[in-house]
Amino acid sequence: MTSQLLAGIRAIDMTEVWAGPMGTSLLGDLGADVIRLESFPRPPAISRPLREGNAVPGDGPPYERAGSHHMANRNKRNIAVNIRNEEGAEVVRRLVATVDVLVEGYSAGTIEGLGLGWEQLHAINPRLVMVSMPGWGVEGPYRGYATLGSGLDATLGHMVVRGYPDGPPDQVPVMYHTDATGAVGLVTAVVAGLLRREETGEGCFIDMSQAEAFAWHLPALQAEWTMNGRVPGRLGNVDPHVVPHGCYLAAGGEAGAVAWVTIAAENDAQWAGVARAAGHAEWAEAPHPWATVTGRLRARADIDAALAAYAASGTAEEIATNVAEAGGIAAPVIYHIGLMTSPQIAHREWLQTVTHRYAGTQTLGGFLWRIEPDAPSWDLACGLVGEHNVEILQGLGYSAEQVAALLERGAIGDRYGAR
Repeated sequence: MTSQLLAGIRAIDMTEVWAGPMGTSLLGDLGADVIRLESFPRPPAISRPLREGNAVPGDGPPYERAGSHHMANRNKRNIAVNIRNEEGAEVVRRLVATVDVLVEGYSAGTIEGLGLGWEQLHAINPRLVMVSMPGWGVEGPYRGYATLGSGLDATLGHMVVRGYPDGPPDQVPVMYHTDATGAVGLVTAVVAGLLRREETGEGCFIDMSQAEAFAWHLPALQAEWTMNGRVPGRLGNVDPHVVPHGCYLAAGGEAGAVAWVTIAAENDAQWAGVARAAGHAEWAEAPHPWATVTGRLRARADIDAALAAYAASGTAEEIATNVAEAGGIAAPVIYHIGLMTSPQIAHREWLQTVTHRYAGTQTLGGFLWRIEPDAPSWDLACGLVGEHNVEILQGLGYSAEQVAALLERGAIGDRYGAR
């Protein structure tokens, strides 16, 4: 694994879509033995489509080749259980008795309705650290509501400030920040719970609202209203307190492709670097009106026009390199394929190559941390449905015959759809 920091810790992942699965993958990256307990016979519809959808080319069923499933479920073993079946629920209870952590991401109240709430599981395993991470938390008027990242973005007001000035709220990128903040928040919660267990000898229940975890990434927006009485607007690429801070069209890249570069300067020293790179060192020297922060704030439109002309004089990579080496802030705007060719990403060996039975060999994103002396590694590709049923159940004391009987009676599964 990437690290041995959580070696010896065993966790159950009962989450779907992205935030929960990615967070538990991060636990696996840190050395935990993560068991992905998939729902059965109902597939996780978004990450496990029964039709081709977002599946990568290859053999086997499309639900084994879905891109989001591959990225968010690495470094885990997989068991598929029908927890509405009493025999399946007994599998879960027996598994809970052997683990340190359980993470569930159902809508609030669902896990209790299945007879697997905190009180029941704590009685089975008093040292269990359990994290429930419904969108809005376990209690409150939204109890029982289901949501995705779009709902969280909307109810926190983030949807209103994404995009360009005067743009309608429905024109925002289909990429939701709570998918990332929920994943990292989950890791923090689990580690904190384990530390508390070390001190007290007792497990604990953690109610983690994904909305509240993300709200702390929006303090400036909340302060604008609560402290200043101002409604934040949509800013696009602009920072109201920093000039320059924009995205500029550069000379065409390969085959005339449209290319953009971002340029920014937070202080006089960085602005001097931008000015030198642009061939106009005098922009940063008194008495030029752009030599001060206040002067640049007043001249935003003129500075943007000047930098637009400069950006058009070279490729995005050339402009970004010149500005950064001169002391300013700049970066080329890359498309997804740019990660594959980035010299920085390549130097750090962030991308990982993994081979999957049906999806073949894929190059996928790497890890959040580099922890010496452990070398990063993607030890397990995302599991097939019920791939580790036999291994895990026999570890719980089930015989081969009993596992076969559970499969026959539908308490566990190894595929979605008709057998």
